[in-house]
Amino acid sequence: MHFEIRSTGRHLWTWVLLDASHLPVMESDRTFPSEAQASAAALAFSKLVTGAGKSLTGGPAGRLL
Repeated sequence: MHFEIRSTGRHLWTWVLLDASHLPVMESDRTFPSEAQASAAALAFSKLVTGAGKSLTGGPAGRLL
């Protein structure tokens, strides 16, 4: 899976999580004023999901900011 940052066409940006077949798995429910902000939001989402996964499997929890 990987993230793709996409323009909404209205000078706003969003992120989409794609699977190996390039099909959307999850999309951001909000837009961002810059590509960099959308990318940072995708990274934050990724870290949140990773931390939750470790918590559910009993692994060491990551730090939350």
